[in-house]
Amino acid sequence: MTKGQFILYPAIDIKDGKCVRLLFGDMKNETIYNNNPIDQAMWFIDQGAKWLHIVDLDGAVEGKSVNKIVIQKLLKKIQNKVNIQLGGGIRNLENIDFWLQNSIDRLILGTLAFENPNFINKLEKQYYKKIVIGADVR
Repeated sequence: MTKGQFILYPAIDIKDGKCVRLLFGDMKNETIYNNNPIDQAMWFIDQGAKWLHIVDLDGAVEGKSVNKIVIQKLLKKIQNKVNIQLGGGIRNLENIDFWLQNSIDRLILGTLAFENPNFINKLEKQYYKKIVIGADVR
């Protein structure tokens, strides 16, 4: 990347298996913009996306991967076509390892990093550049 360029990260926020946008992060105030996350991902890829930012919104609330099956189907379809960063409900090393072994290039940790910063500090070198810290603020 040359000076002055930046990368756009088209987002696919998944709630109840659908692509949504929340109004000010309110889980009850959603707009469904595509019923099929795979179709949405393919559209972004067709438009030239190099990365996709995927969030399991239900997982973020529940503290575990709720839309795991939907995300795995999506990953299978778009494998090797685009880089993927994933967030939402990733709260332990087992989840981190699972996703990094299943085609995710980068993980976004929010609650885990906020509630347990020592966990992040103790991660082994193999996770270097594979994890970013995300903070949603209003």
